[in-house]
Amino acid sequence: MARFRLTQTPAPPGVGESCLRKQLPRHDCQACMVACPVQAITAPATTPVINEAECLQCGRCLFVCPADALQNIRPETRRFTASTLVAPFSTLEPSVEELLMWHQQHGIRAVEMEMDAFPGWVRAVAALNIRLRELNAPVWQIVAPQRKAINTGRRHFIKVREVDVQSSTVSVGVRARRQAFSALSEYQLSLDRAQCTVCGACARVCMEKALSRGEGALTFSSSSCTGCNSCAVVCPVDAVRIEKQEGENRVLHFPWIQKTCRCCQRAFYTFDPETERCAVCQRHKYGMREA
Repeated sequence: MARFRLTQTPAPPGVGESCLRKQLPRHDCQACMVACPVQAITAPATTPVINEAECLQCGRCLFVCPADALQNIRPETRRFTASTLVAPFSTLEPSVEELLMWHQQHGIRAVEMEMDAFPGWVRAVAALNIRLRELNAPVWQIVAPQRKAINTGRRHFIKVREVDVQSSTVSVGVRARRQAFSALSEYQLSLDRAQCTVCGACARVCMEKALSRGEGALTFSSSSCTGCNSCAVVCPVDAVRIEKQEGENRVLHFPWIQKTCRCCQRAFYTFDPETERCAVCQRHKYGMREA
Protein backbone atom coordinates (compact mmCIF):
# COMPACT_ATOMS: atom_id res chain seq x y z
CA MET A 1 0.00 0.00 0.00
CA ALA A 2 1.37 3.39 -1.00
CA ARG A 3 2.11 5.79 1.74
CA PHE A 4 1.15 9.45 1.45
CA ARG A 5 2.94 12.22 3.24
CA LEU A 6 0.62 14.25 5.41
CA THR A 7 3.02 17.17 5.56
CA GLN A 8 5.08 18.81 2.89
CA THR A 9 8.54 20.24 3.33
CA PRO A 10 8.21 24.01 2.95
CA ALA A 11 9.96 25.50 -0.03
CA PRO A 12 13.24 27.21 0.87
CA PRO A 13 13.43 31.01 0.80
CA GLY A 14 14.61 32.38 -2.51
CA VAL A 15 14.76 35.29 -4.92
CA GLY A 16 12.28 35.44 -7.82
CA GLU A 17 12.64 36.59 -11.40
CA SER A 18 11.40 40.10 -10.62
CA CYS A 19 14.64 40.79 -8.72
CA LEU A 20 16.24 43.94 -10.11
CA ARG A 21 19.59 42.18 -10.39
CA LYS A 22 17.99 39.51 -12.57
CA GLN A 23 16.14 42.03 -14.70
CA LEU A 24 19.14 44.33 -15.18
CA PRO A 25 22.57 42.68 -14.83
CA ARG A 26 24.17 46.07 -14.21
CA HIS A 27 21.92 46.74 -11.23
CA ASP A 28 23.60 46.78 -7.81
CA CYS A 29 20.51 46.78 -5.55
CA GLN A 30 21.43 45.63 -2.04
CA ALA A 31 18.21 46.46 -0.16
CA CYS A 32 17.54 42.92 1.08
CA MET A 33 21.18 42.32 1.99
CA VAL A 34 21.40 45.52 4.02
CA ALA A 35 18.12 44.75 5.84
CA CYS A 36 19.04 41.18 6.82
CA PRO A 37 20.14 41.17 10.49
CA VAL A 38 22.25 38.01 10.13
CA GLN A 39 23.72 38.51 6.63
CA ALA A 40 21.89 35.46 5.33
CA ILE A 41 21.49 37.12 1.90
CA THR A 42 24.58 37.49 -0.25
CA ALA A 43 25.33 38.13 -3.91
CA PRO A 44 28.34 35.99 -4.85
CA ALA A 45 27.50 36.58 -8.51
CA THR A 46 24.79 38.75 -10.05
CA THR A 47 21.79 37.15 -8.35
CA PRO A 48 21.29 37.33 -4.56
CA VAL A 49 21.29 33.99 -2.73
CA ILE A 50 19.56 33.25 0.59
CA ASN A 51 21.28 30.86 3.00
CA GLU A 52 18.35 28.80 4.32
CA ALA A 53 20.31 27.60 7.34
CA GLU A 54 21.08 31.17 8.42
CA CYS A 55 17.74 32.79 7.51
CA LEU A 56 15.63 33.73 10.55
CA GLN A 57 12.42 34.13 8.52
CA CYS A 58 12.03 37.51 10.25
CA GLY A 59 10.68 39.09 7.08
CA ARG A 60 12.69 42.30 7.29
CA CYS A 61 13.88 41.91 3.71
CA LEU A 62 10.27 41.79 2.50
CA PHE A 63 9.60 45.37 3.55
CA VAL A 64 12.52 46.93 1.69
CA CYS A 65 12.45 45.06 -1.64
CA PRO A 66 11.23 47.47 -4.36
CA ALA A 67 10.34 44.60 -6.71
CA ASP A 68 8.59 42.11 -4.34
CA ALA A 69 11.13 39.52 -5.46
CA LEU A 70 11.61 37.51 -2.27
CA GLN A 71 9.83 34.16 -2.13
CA ASN A 72 8.75 31.69 0.57
CA ILE A 73 9.24 34.18 3.39
CA ARG A 74 6.27 35.43 5.39
CA PRO A 75 6.03 38.49 7.61
CA GLU A 76 5.54 37.98 11.32
CA THR A 77 2.00 37.35 12.53
CA ARG A 78 1.34 39.74 15.39
CA ARG A 79 -1.48 40.13 17.89
CA PHE A 80 -3.40 43.30 18.58
CA THR A 81 -6.52 44.60 20.22
CA ALA A 82 -8.20 47.80 19.09
CA SER A 83 -5.24 50.10 18.29
CA THR A 84 -2.59 48.36 20.40
CA LEU A 85 -0.09 45.60 19.67
CA VAL A 86 -0.04 43.05 22.50
CA ALA A 87 2.07 40.08 23.64
CA PRO A 88 3.59 37.74 22.74
CA PHE A 89 6.32 39.72 21.01
CA SER A 90 9.05 38.46 18.71
CA THR A 91 12.57 38.36 20.10
CA LEU A 92 13.81 40.38 17.14
CA GLU A 93 12.17 43.78 17.01
CA PRO A 94 10.30 44.79 13.83
CA SER A 95 11.67 47.25 11.32
CA VAL A 96 10.34 50.79 10.99
CA GLU A 97 9.02 49.87 7.54
CA GLU A 98 6.87 47.09 9.01
CA LEU A 99 5.56 49.29 11.83
CA LEU A 100 4.56 51.95 9.30
CA MET A 101 2.29 49.41 7.66
CA TRP A 102 0.75 48.49 11.02
CA HIS A 103 0.17 52.19 11.58
CA GLN A 104 -1.61 52.62 8.26
CA GLN A 105 -3.36 49.29 7.67
CA HIS A 106 -4.58 48.47 11.18
CA GLY A 107 -4.54 51.89 12.84
CA ILE A 108 -2.08 50.80 15.53
CA ARG A 109 -0.99 53.63 17.83
CA ALA A 110 0.49 51.85 20.85
CA VAL A 111 2.37 48.80 22.12
CA GLU A 112 1.44 47.15 25.42
CA MET A 113 4.64 45.88 26.99
CA GLU A 114 7.13 46.09 29.83
CA MET A 115 9.80 48.41 28.44
CA ASP A 116 12.65 46.76 30.37
CA ALA A 117 11.78 43.35 28.92
CA PHE A 118 11.92 44.41 25.25
CA PRO A 119 14.58 47.10 24.73
CA GLY A 120 14.75 46.33 21.00
CA TRP A 121 11.06 47.07 20.59
CA VAL A 122 11.48 50.34 22.50
CA ARG A 123 14.20 51.40 20.06
CA ALA A 124 12.01 50.39 17.11
CA VAL A 125 9.08 52.49 18.38
CA ALA A 126 11.41 55.45 18.99
CA ALA A 127 12.74 55.21 15.41
CA LEU A 128 9.17 54.87 14.13
CA ASN A 129 8.09 58.02 15.95
CA ILE A 130 10.92 59.98 14.34
CA ARG A 131 9.61 58.90 10.93
CA LEU A 132 5.99 59.63 11.87
CA ARG A 133 6.87 63.15 12.98
CA GLU A 134 8.53 63.70 9.61
CA LEU A 135 5.27 62.56 8.01
CA ASN A 136 3.17 64.77 10.34
CA ALA A 137 1.39 61.63 11.56
CA PRO A 138 0.35 60.67 15.13
CA VAL A 139 3.12 58.96 17.10
CA TRP A 140 2.92 55.70 19.05
CA GLN A 141 2.87 55.17 22.80
CA ILE A 142 4.25 52.34 24.94
CA VAL A 143 1.75 51.42 27.66
CA ALA A 144 2.20 49.15 30.65
CA PRO A 145 0.34 45.80 30.52
CA GLN A 146 -2.93 45.72 32.41
CA ARG A 147 -3.00 43.32 35.32
CA LYS A 148 -6.06 41.09 35.03
CA ALA A 149 -7.57 39.79 38.24
CA ILE A 150 -8.35 36.06 38.05
CA ASN A 151 -10.35 34.08 40.54
CA THR A 152 -7.89 31.27 41.12
CA GLY A 153 -10.50 29.29 43.00
CA ARG A 154 -12.47 28.78 39.79
CA ARG A 155 -9.67 28.59 37.21
CA HIS A 156 -10.28 24.84 36.73
CA PHE A 157 -13.93 25.44 35.92
CA ILE A 158 -13.76 28.41 33.56
CA LYS A 159 -11.44 29.38 30.76
CA VAL A 160 -10.27 32.96 30.97
CA ARG A 161 -10.63 34.29 27.45
CA GLU A 162 -8.88 37.25 25.91
CA VAL A 163 -11.44 39.64 24.50
CA ASP A 164 -11.09 41.28 21.09
CA VAL A 165 -7.53 40.06 20.48
CA GLN A 166 -6.82 39.50 16.79
CA SER A 167 -3.90 38.07 14.84
CA SER A 168 -2.79 39.41 11.49
CA THR A 169 0.07 40.46 9.23
CA VAL A 170 0.59 43.50 7.01
CA SER A 171 1.35 43.99 3.33
CA VAL A 172 5.03 43.92 2.44
CA GLY A 173 7.27 45.69 -0.02
CA VAL A 174 8.03 49.30 -0.93
CA ARG A 175 5.23 49.21 -3.51
CA ALA A 176 2.63 48.47 -0.82
CA ARG A 177 4.03 51.21 1.40
CA ARG A 178 3.82 53.74 -1.42
CA GLN A 179 0.18 52.80 -1.99
CA ALA A 180 -0.56 53.11 1.73
CA PHE A 181 1.06 56.55 1.92
CA SER A 182 0.13 57.80 -1.55
CA ALA A 183 -0.07 61.45 -0.47
CA LEU A 184 3.58 61.34 0.55
CA SER A 185 6.80 60.39 -1.20
CA GLU A 186 10.08 58.81 -0.22
CA TYR A 187 12.11 59.57 -3.34
CA GLN A 188 12.64 62.44 -5.77
CA LEU A 189 13.96 62.57 -9.31
CA SER A 190 16.93 64.69 -10.29
CA LEU A 191 17.20 65.15 -14.08
CA ASP A 192 20.13 66.74 -15.87
CA ARG A 193 18.32 68.21 -18.86
CA ALA A 194 21.57 69.34 -20.47
CA GLN A 195 22.67 65.68 -20.70
CA CYS A 196 19.29 63.97 -21.25
CA THR A 197 18.54 62.95 -24.84
CA VAL A 198 14.85 62.19 -24.15
CA CYS A 199 15.35 58.62 -25.37
CA GLY A 200 12.62 57.32 -23.06
CA ALA A 201 14.63 54.38 -21.68
CA CYS A 202 13.96 55.48 -18.10
CA ALA A 203 10.19 55.56 -18.66
CA ARG A 204 10.14 52.18 -20.38
CA VAL A 205 12.04 50.42 -17.56
CA CYS A 206 10.02 51.98 -14.70
CA MET A 207 7.89 49.16 -13.24
CA GLU A 208 5.75 51.56 -11.19
CA LYS A 209 5.06 53.99 -14.07
CA ALA A 210 6.40 56.76 -11.88
CA LEU A 211 8.22 57.98 -14.99
CA SER A 212 6.37 58.39 -18.27
CA ARG A 213 7.12 60.07 -21.56
CA GLY A 214 3.89 61.47 -22.93
CA GLU A 215 3.01 64.06 -25.52
CA GLY A 216 5.39 66.95 -25.05
CA ALA A 217 6.80 66.13 -21.61
CA LEU A 218 8.62 63.67 -19.40
CA THR A 219 6.56 63.27 -16.21
CA PHE A 220 7.60 62.01 -12.79
CA SER A 221 5.15 61.20 -9.96
CA SER A 222 7.04 60.87 -6.68
CA SER A 223 4.21 59.04 -4.86
CA SER A 224 4.68 55.97 -7.09
CA CYS A 225 8.48 55.84 -7.02
CA THR A 226 9.87 52.92 -5.00
CA GLY A 227 13.49 54.02 -5.34
CA CYS A 228 14.45 50.95 -7.37
CA ASN A 229 16.87 53.15 -9.35
CA SER A 230 16.36 51.18 -12.56
CA CYS A 231 15.91 54.43 -14.49
CA ALA A 232 19.38 55.57 -13.50
CA VAL A 233 20.87 52.17 -14.35
CA VAL A 234 19.59 52.19 -17.94
CA CYS A 235 20.21 55.89 -18.69
CA PRO A 236 22.94 55.93 -21.37
CA VAL A 237 24.14 59.42 -20.46
CA ASP A 238 23.83 59.33 -16.65
CA ALA A 239 21.25 62.12 -16.68
CA VAL A 240 18.87 60.53 -14.17
CA ARG A 241 19.38 60.25 -10.43
CA ILE A 242 16.93 59.10 -7.74
CA GLU A 243 17.49 60.67 -4.34
CA LYS A 244 16.10 59.64 -0.95
CA GLN A 245 13.93 62.58 0.05
CA GLU A 246 10.74 62.34 2.07
CA GLY A 247 7.97 64.89 1.69
CA GLU A 248 4.66 65.63 0.04
CA ASN A 249 3.90 64.00 -3.28
CA ARG A 250 5.04 66.00 -6.28
CA VAL A 251 4.37 65.58 -9.97
CA LEU A 252 7.16 67.02 -12.07
CA HIS A 253 6.81 67.86 -15.76
CA PHE A 254 9.83 68.34 -18.02
CA PRO A 255 8.57 69.71 -21.36
CA TRP A 256 10.50 68.64 -24.43
CA ILE A 257 10.30 69.76 -28.04
CA GLN A 258 10.83 67.93 -31.32
CA LYS A 259 13.31 69.40 -33.76
CA THR A 260 15.09 68.42 -36.96
CA CYS A 261 18.85 68.00 -36.79
CA ARG A 262 20.60 70.51 -39.07
CA CYS A 263 23.35 67.93 -39.79
CA CYS A 264 21.61 64.61 -40.45
CA GLN A 265 18.11 65.99 -41.01
CA ARG A 266 16.63 63.43 -38.61
CA ALA A 267 14.00 64.27 -36.00
CA PHE A 268 15.17 64.38 -32.39
CA TYR A 269 13.91 65.52 -29.00
CA THR A 270 15.49 68.06 -26.67
CA PHE A 271 14.71 70.24 -23.66
CA ASP A 272 16.74 73.15 -25.06
CA PRO A 273 15.09 75.18 -27.85
CA GLU A 274 18.54 76.49 -28.87
CA THR A 275 19.91 73.00 -29.69
CA GLU A 276 20.26 72.47 -33.47
CA ARG A 277 21.95 69.07 -33.62
CA CYS A 278 20.86 65.67 -32.32
CA ALA A 279 22.84 63.88 -29.61
CA VAL A 280 24.63 61.63 -32.14
CA CYS A 281 25.77 64.50 -34.31
CA GLN A 282 26.93 66.43 -31.28
CA ARG A 283 29.42 63.63 -30.63
CA HIS A 284 30.78 63.89 -34.17
CA LYS A 285 32.85 67.04 -33.83
CA TYR A 286 34.05 67.09 -37.43
CA GLY A 287 30.67 67.00 -39.17
CA MET A 288 30.99 63.38 -40.28
CA ARG A 289 27.19 62.91 -40.26
CA GLU A 290 26.28 66.07 -42.17
CA ALA A 291 23.94 65.43 -45.10
